[in-house]
Amino acid sequence: MNVAEIFTQVANQMRADVERARAAMNHAGLKGGEFEKTFRKFLRQYLPASLDISTGQAVDSKGGVSKQLDVIISDARKTPIFYQTDETRVVPIECVYAVIEVKAKLTRGEVESIFQNMRSVKQLKKTAHQPENSLITLSVNMYGQEWPIWPVNYYVFAFEGADLMSIAQRLQELTIESALAPAFRIDMVCILDRGVICNRTTDGVFDALPTPTSSLSVCNTTKSLLLFYSLASRYFNQAWLPSFRFTDYLGEMNFD
Repeated sequence: MNVAEIFTQVANQMRADVERARAAMNHAGLKGGEFEKTFRKFLRQYLPASLDISTGQAVDSKGGVSKQLDVIISDARKTPIFYQTDETRVVPIECVYAVIEVKAKLTRGEVESIFQNMRSVKQLKKTAHQPENSLITLSVNMYGQEWPIWPVNYYVFAFEGADLMSIAQRLQELTIESALAPAFRIDMVCILDRGVICNRTTDGVFDALPTPTSSLSVCNTTKSLLLFYSLASRYFNQAWLPSFRFTDYLGEMNFD
């Protein structure tokens, strides 16, 4: 089996779907929705069944609400749905593993907007979960530290885009200006017709997530979808959550 050839065919099909949507629709919002559906369809086919793929908003138990999210990757078994219509859902942030923002075309000028969208997600508080009380305590090692619950990863996927280096430079500028720790940055960007902006470890290995010692890296490649999937799926295949604590979302509710 030639995995690279399979992903090349998938990428070509995605491009064809996008072109059909462009030809058939004049309204930018409708076309954008079709682009997002195309990418969600890919994720459902190639990610583990333990992961749920939806669109909508994430909320936390403190009253925080994200902006509208193109792709929400959450735990299929443990995620309660607070609201649902078709593919659109409102879900608790504790059960969200990753968010992916989808763009038809990513320009340097749009980087600040996606940066702010990312911050609206990563500032949500994951506090409504049950602490481990057994002798074996599980934790997650990401961004150079240990976490009691999976921190939200934030990716960007675009079908077309500007030069990767210009996008990476703007990302770096915003990260430095905001003095963001690794866990609160945009993790990885994929532009289908150009390549991937990811993170390079000190020993030269590409990774989806940054650490305190990694550096932003531009990888121009014709196999961008395969590289993006390979780096992100390393984490998706390990996704794990402690028990969700629904009562934290009730606040001071009185049942009298």
